[in-house]
Amino acid sequence: MPHADTQKLIQYLNEAHATEHALVRVLQSQIAMTPRGSYRSALESHLVETRDHADRVGRRLQSLGQNKNPVTAVIGVVENAVGQAVALAKTPYDLVRGSGGEEKVLKNAKDACATEALEIATYDALETVAKAGGDLPTAKLAREHRAQEERMLSDLRAVIARLAVDTYESRTGEEAKPQVKAAATRKLSAVG
Repeated sequence: MPHADTQKLIQYLNEAHATEHALVRVLQSQIAMTPRGSYRSALESHLVETRDHADRVGRRLQSLGQNKNPVTAVIGVVENAVGQAVALAKTPYDLVRGSGGEEKVLKNAKDACATEALEIATYDALETVAKAGGDLPTAKLAREHRAQEERMLSDLRAVIARLAVDTYESRTGEEAKPQVKAAATRKLSAVG
């Protein structure tokens, strides 16, 4: 039976693993409905990162013997199944929400911000638990993943300004104020 601090670490790694797997499905559905361009390219890049995160967390779980303990293995499978179920249940909703293409993409980008914030918090907790137990490889993995999630959140926030302008213009048939469009364009051009 693993030590108590290892059990907690494995629990947090399983949570991160389930979150990453669920996000793969969500990103796939969002990419399918996002027009080609810089935002779609960012989502596609983040999908590659997310798959890599899931693989790296899975390998870390294996190195900690997660598969050797039947209790933690079952918990991991259940957490992964719940994450997948949430993602699958949300996908049809993502496809029909909003009344126009721009609005759907904007709402999905706002949801993506919330997801990134959850991932950041998950990796904050994982890093702290890993450091508390002296597991420096897991702490490093959590820190690296969190940095990528923070970058994606920052990029999403810049994209949202431009998507909001596009939604406003398509819904009202009016041009947004020039200073608002300029500010949104500046935010977007700073992404990268």
